[in-house]
Amino acid sequence: MRKVLGFIGCIVLAGSLFALDYWQGHNNKLTSEQLKQDNAEIQQLLNEKSQLEKKLEETAQQETTQETQEISGAVLCFHSLDESFYTEIYPVVKEKVDSGILILEDGKIPGDNDYISAQAFSELIEDGWDCAVSIERTADASQWQTNIKNYLNALSARVSAKPTVYYFPSGGCSESDAQILKSLGFETVLCHEETTEKTIGGLNLVQLYGYNDSAAVNNVLANPGNCGLEIWVNWDNSIRTRVRYTETALQRLLNSSTITFKGLEELLDEDQVVTSQTVEERLTEIDQLLDDLYH
Repeated sequence: MRKVLGFIGCIVLAGSLFALDYWQGHNNKLTSEQLKQDNAEIQQLLNEKSQLEKKLEETAQQETTQETQEISGAVLCFHSLDESFYTEIYPVVKEKVDSGILILEDGKIPGDNDYISAQAFSELIEDGWDCAVSIERTADASQWQTNIKNYLNALSARVSAKPTVYYFPSGGCSESDAQILKSLGFETVLCHEETTEKTIGGLNLVQLYGYNDSAAVNNVLANPGNCGLEIWVNWDNSIRTRVRYTETALQRLLNSSTITFKGLEELLDEDQVVTSQTVEERLTEIDQLLDDLYH
């Protein structure tokens, strides 16, 4: 009996030693894998830190010496989109600027009578132009939302473009307006109300100036900052007059040394300015992360 108990004891002891050895090996493996992950993360942070330190030196030098001249950025917005805009005015515009925004007003849809054709409009979108839509604002916000939704459905039945820009013909955009537009898939609003804000309700905000308003245009040229410029081409004028007007407007704007024309995406990217302060903040974050990993 004692021999049997002794044998059983030996088996239990051997099993315990085997289990202990297994768990030690397993833990060592986990520790080794964690060390590899930590070392990889540390190296990645060190690489980013090195790049940011160089960026900080360059940015600080630019801010100190002010070597770069501040230039206004503007996206051009066009109304009066009949077929002659595409055949006569657009070729003139294309020689001077690469892209802009086509504003579809008053619920009009490409292909409607006396309006730009669906094919011509689609070709402009393929060329890199954006489009903005505008539906009359009703007192009932839910009705306004429904009207915009119905318009977008009708538009998608004619052209493949999915508008992400909304145009307010006057005034500004409220927070509640922005929430409605955001729920419908819009990302940017064009407004005439003066503001220093770049966003509202999670949407990009671009302030518009009308080219017909000389004082407003002079203000844009004299005060650098990103904005939108509307060029109104009166439908009542002859096509020859409209083309000449557009050429004159573009030439005057392009002759300015303080303004450059951009597409909407490029214009919005310019708002994401990297300063020495933002670089320093990220360097502080990296130092804290490295400190946590080292300890």
